[in-house]
Amino acid sequence: MNAENQLESGLAKRVLKALFLVKYIKGFNATLRNLRVLLQDNFDQDLPTLKKDIEEALNLLEQQTYIQRNGENYEYLTDEEKDIEAEIKTTGVDSGDAAESLEDILFTDVIRDRKIRYDVTNQDYLFSKKLDDRLIGREQELSIHFVTPFSENVDNQKILQANSLGRSELMIVLPADARFVQDLLLYKKTDKYIRINRTTAKQETVLAILNNKGFQNAERFKQIQSRAKDLIGRAKFFVSGEEVEVSGEDPKTRIVKGFNELVVRTYPNLRMLRGVTYSESDIKKHLEFSKTALLNSDLSEAEQEVFAFIQSNNVVGTRTTMKSLDEKFIKNVSRCN
Repeated sequence: MNAENQLESGLAKRVLKALFLVKYIKGFNATLRNLRVLLQDNFDQDLPTLKKDIEEALNLLEQQTYIQRNGENYEYLTDEEKDIEAEIKTTGVDSGDAAESLEDILFTDVIRDRKIRYDVTNQDYLFSKKLDDRLIGREQELSIHFVTPFSENVDNQKILQANSLGRSELMIVLPADARFVQDLLLYKKTDKYIRINRTTAKQETVLAILNNKGFQNAERFKQIQSRAKDLIGRAKFFVSGEEVEVSGEDPKTRIVKGFNELVVRTYPNLRMLRGVTYSESDIKKHLEFSKTALLNSDLSEAEQEVFAFIQSNNVVGTRTTMKSLDEKFIKNVSRCN
């Protein structure tokens, strides 16, 4: 049943009336499911069809600002509330404002840390933060790149895979979600509108509405945070153009697992360490040992690599320093070869 037919048949009016009747009933959540129960005429009614028709009616009423949605709950708007809601929807927000909030959710609330540990060697790695191909802050050798529902390429896997080729980054592609985009923009618009108008509101009824809007918007943001975590739980992960299978649904755990795969593929020589963790204090011990040991007699693969580098420098008359060793073996494979 389309929107026009809903108005003609009275379904949208019935939904609006139901929301009006339950507006001030404490403890009642006007969700789609609960409204379907209220509007069910008989036990033999086609419930899936009824649910779909009610959902379309709710979308129509929300578009025309008769009601407002906050997460899964819908609310009837009085005339004053309707006027304010209409003004909120026309409030302009910069795309960068929405991106800033999304950055806080993904990197501050979910990841939380500036470094992620590679489990095999217990080495911590700094990473760049990227959002929809935009660098945030200082660039590091490794990156975590979120492709969000705001990206025009979020549904184009071929382009995304091509873009990840040759990059030392973990690309996390969140599922397309128009409702998520809509809610985040509405959150930013509501927040901006309240900040501008709260100090100038003269009527007590208007101030009360703004205060209520502020409370509802705080709840909306919590739901946005929860939705973002759910999107990460269903996201696709890519490293160097290849999709990486990452098990689990917990967002932080999935990101850490994906980042570990990025480290393995970016630094293939790490396998030479055989899972052993070394510290700077070990350097003196190995140097003392080398005074009495026969070179090449029993060197590990990693030691042979370092020794070969020192020998090649010696042939061309280049002095080998700890800094040059760091630059050679800490950088990624594209610089090691």
